[in-house]
Amino acid sequence: QRQMCIRDSIWCEVDYLPGAHGSAIFTRGETQSLTTVTLGTKLDEKVKDEVLVQGTEQFVLHYNFPPFSTGEAKAARGLSRREIGHGHLAWRALKPMIPLGEENPYAVRVVSDILESNGSSSMATVCAGTLALMDAGVKLKKPVSGIAMGLIQEEGKTVVLSDIQGLEDFLGDMDFKVTGTTEGITALQMDNKATGLTFDILARALQQAKEGRAFILQKMLDVIPEPRHTTRSTAPRIVSIQVPTDKIRDVIGSGGKVIRGIQDETGASVDIQ
Repeated sequence: QRQMCIRDSIWCEVDYLPGAHGSAIFTRGETQSLTTVTLGTKLDEKVKDEVLVQGTEQFVLHYNFPPFSTGEAKAARGLSRREIGHGHLAWRALKPMIPLGEENPYAVRVVSDILESNGSSSMATVCAGTLALMDAGVKLKKPVSGIAMGLIQEEGKTVVLSDIQGLEDFLGDMDFKVTGTTEGITALQMDNKATGLTFDILARALQQAKEGRAFILQKMLDVIPEPRHTTRSTAPRIVSIQVPTDKIRDVIGSGGKVIRGIQDETGASVDIQ
């Protein structure tokens, strides 16, 4: 059963795509993100093979900003620096709250598709990502919300704006994005065009952001107050079995014969660590 919350220009809905492992749509004003969550096994983790970094990444987030989201009719090309940066900000915002390692056996992929944008689509991605993760049954440590703050300085007067739109971002002096939980901040990003920012201005911006994040978070929790207790039937099921070290060779078998037989007979993927 779908659950909705339509209040004060914020609209949230979970289980928007029933076939996905988790999904949500988050709309705030004229900005909308449709986000999906896919759960996989350890074999689905992202492989990192760089000069200084090798290994795997259990949680990844992809952010897509198609031209139609801003009313443009042009070809959809490769990812821009903007998409990479916005996606990385949302990834940093959510990652501290996602259980990894032994606490969570799943590889987690979040994909945000921006359907409309006249505000902070990266903050919409954070909110929609939180909703979709909880819809998928990922046991988030704390739900995360985000908001973009602005600044107007004219004739010696300073006004801090909450939840800025595109025009306020273009004409204003600051784009200050803040994400976090009820306990604290998980990520920050600032674009500053002002000649200088005082401690007082930053304090006011952070305080307003805290109040805004709490307001948005409450609307989200009205839709889904906590992660689902189980994953969807469409998601893979992972069962862990402890095998004595001296018996591992018996499970693998000569040339992997036993483990391949188990996989062929059951249709399951067996991964020994």
